[in-house]
Amino acid sequence: MATAWGPDGHRIVCEIAQIRLLPRTRAIIHQNFNIKYLTLVANWADVIKRGPRKPDVLHHTNIEAGKWTYDQTRDCPEKKCVTEKIREFEKVLANKRLFYFARKDALKFLVHLVGDIHQPMHLGNLVDRGGNKIDVLVNGKATNLHALWDSGLIFREEETLAQFAEKLDARTTDDEMREWTRSYVENWSNESRELSVKYGYPLSLTDAGELTDEYIARGRLIVEKQLRRAGVRLAHILNRSLK
Repeated sequence: MATAWGPDGHRIVCEIAQIRLLPRTRAIIHQNFNIKYLTLVANWADVIKRGPRKPDVLHHTNIEAGKWTYDQTRDCPEKKCVTEKIREFEKVLANKRLFYFARKDALKFLVHLVGDIHQPMHLGNLVDRGGNKIDVLVNGKATNLHALWDSGLIFREEETLAQFAEKLDARTTDDEMREWTRSYVENWSNESRELSVKYGYPLSLTDAGELTDEYIARGRLIVEKQLRRAGVRLAHILNRSLK
């Protein structure tokens, strides 16, 4: 069964993060912000960007083609991109002197944007809008490269999202957790950028012009690891900001 990085992918990240929240953090989020489970606000940031009062927040950081690493001056001069907004919202959430609603919105943005920054094509090329302008065929169906990585590379059996998230999280070793939580948003951007350049854009096609099974299988493994990273790092940010 194929599901989406979109709504379901963000819920999976939240399920993993929920597992890794400290009990005190979990209690603060519930008592102070009236959010019992992170999954309940996993896709809030996508909903409001389609509303009449669209926030000035980008869910991606598009990078100049040929560049392998993020550069704030070049790639995000107005600091509206996902990379810089995560920095901003973490500071807002950690500041107990700020108004309740500002901190709650910052929490809800973080829950979503930490997932987005780990989707490799959200660090795709500016010229093709992160793969949105690149058409591909998968199992006889036309889509685009961004949509494929957004909604076509998470596969689970007949299990709930919570069960799938728990299964993914169980693969994470202590060494991985320590390594992943030592880094911060610029490193996360560069990880996703490297994955998009090395594995997203180089298309492997069959004689019929479809993406090969090898490309899809490799993409699935990449996405599953990125979901694990995102969940671990989201929990770390919340534990740190709400201590």
